[in-house]
Amino acid sequence: QMDRYVLSVCSKPMAREIHFGSKTCEGPGGAMVDACSNQTESDKCGAVQLGPNSTCQWEYSGTGFEYEVLAGPVFIVIFTVTGLGLSPLADHAKTNRRLALSLVVFFWSLMNIFASFSTTYWHLVITRLGLGIFEAICTPFAVSLINDYFDKSLQGTALGIYNWGIYAGVSLAFALKLLVEAVGWRWTYRVSGFPGILLAPLIFFAVREPERRFSTVAHLNRGGLVANTHLSLRRILREILQLEIGLVCIASGVRTAAGYVLLYSINSFFSQQDVNVAVYMSWVPLVGGILGATIGGYASDRLTKKYGLQGRIALLVFSQVAATPFAFGLVLLNNTTLAFLSLLISFILGEAFLGVSFAVVTSLVSSRVRTISVAAFMFVTSNMGGNATLLVPLLDNYFPYGLRDTLLLLYSASYPIAAIIFFLVLLFMRRRKVGLPSPVLGARRVTMSSVSDEREDDDDDDYCRPLLDDSSRRQSPDLLINEPTHIHSKE
Repeated sequence: QMDRYVLSVCSKPMAREIHFGSKTCEGPGGAMVDACSNQTESDKCGAVQLGPNSTCQWEYSGTGFEYEVLAGPVFIVIFTVTGLGLSPLADHAKTNRRLALSLVVFFWSLMNIFASFSTTYWHLVITRLGLGIFEAICTPFAVSLINDYFDKSLQGTALGIYNWGIYAGVSLAFALKLLVEAVGWRWTYRVSGFPGILLAPLIFFAVREPERRFSTVAHLNRGGLVANTHLSLRRILREILQLEIGLVCIASGVRTAAGYVLLYSINSFFSQQDVNVAVYMSWVPLVGGILGATIGGYASDRLTKKYGLQGRIALLVFSQVAATPFAFGLVLLNNTTLAFLSLLISFILGEAFLGVSFAVVTSLVSSRVRTISVAAFMFVTSNMGGNATLLVPLLDNYFPYGLRDTLLLLYSASYPIAAIIFFLVLLFMRRRKVGLPSPVLGARRVTMSSVSDEREDDDDDDYCRPLLDDSSRRQSPDLLINEPTHIHSKE
């Protein structure tokens, strides 16, 4: 996350050196002066006298369409397509997820170091594409490991803790703004890349590759069967294209869009009020995000034990409704301290959505498509979120209050909109009796006969086959496979 969002704190000096994006009229040294900010043309801007030897300056602002393309589509499109294409490798029995994670961390950090040597806009585009390719592999593989480390009853908490990295990375990126002022944007990019270079070998030597407890391959092989890891496209789509999963993806996409818009626009918004954003953003996402993700994940696990999967959805609805007034407070409050206090509360109340949504999606599909479902979730939410930044310059020019109105629509209003969509998920689940509590959470008892029934049900002729003779079959106990029961139920 630090490598991704360092662009937002380096955009102005980067744009002025490489020459891209929009220009604006400002005072000497980038100071906000009313006499300058009212000018919208370069000739009139340079004609405004501020003193005997001082005039307004027509300079690159670090915003505009080219900046939004870098922040959004250049990164997001390749990020989501790569993640969707390579995610099945995480479930392959021979894939070393530990090695894969260490390699991608090394190479995406290298992309940021390469970006520091850019001399043209297209150099930034190429390194940003590389960053997207290598970062895409991280979440599907990491979630696959977490699924194998923890029982489903603890996955809300586990995924919430995993998401600490998002908020820590965001805060570190904004803290780097102080470094930009001291050593410039190039060294700031290099500093953002160095930790990943050091972390990569630590991941390889310290992270344990767990037994694939939720892998059908592992369980069936232990039971005397050989499972084919190939799944038909029809089977994958049948599981992923559930109504509830689609709505969860859309709701999470709305909230992800809010995050992208806020993080890539907050410097511009508060610079109009001459506020040093780094003072607040270097700790607000860290404290608020970690508290929100942890408390929300733990609460969702507790609710799931009592109310089933519907308990997680109910928490999502409540959290987004509770955070709504504070999301509006960030934009509307005139007092800077109160505005960022409002942001802190909105983080604590509303940031549980990502980890809990991961847990919901992976609970609604079978183990064999769990990692693919995570990649599909990331594909939808990241494309909705990342490409929403393209609307910022368009709406900024359209609305009477510019960026303030844009943030009210794309950031603040996303909370109630997401709450409504999550509520629809809850209604559909209750109507279809999906996600109800069960004695063994998210698990069902599977015997050899039921595997055979499933084989016929799936039309996957080579899904599994008995080994050699009946003796091996008699020695195999019933298999406990973590899969949602509603997918294979015969009504």
